[in-house]
Amino acid sequence: MNLSGILVVAVPERCEEVAEALAAMPGIDVYQKDPATGKIIVVQEASSIEDEANSARALQQVPGVISVNMVYHYFAEDPTLGASSVSASTTH
Repeated sequence: MNLSGILVVAVPERCEEVAEALAAMPGIDVYQKDPATGKIIVVQEASSIEDEANSARALQQVPGVISVNMVYHYFAEDPTLGASSVSASTTH
């Protein structure tokens, strides 16, 4: 699981429109927006670093977006992935 805090800067006049487009993207939650400055804070959740990078590139393609900057990243592995379901037992 990858969680990222991302600052998106949009053309101020298009801030609401950009925020709506971002909110419609999978794995993206709009956390806060400031229409006066065009700054939008989003939280992105992705299952892999590759998905995270692809999503960040998609954010940059939204019309009205000036810049996308990751300001926080959290990564956690699922402990159940790769865990063996086979248990060894010995009898004496």
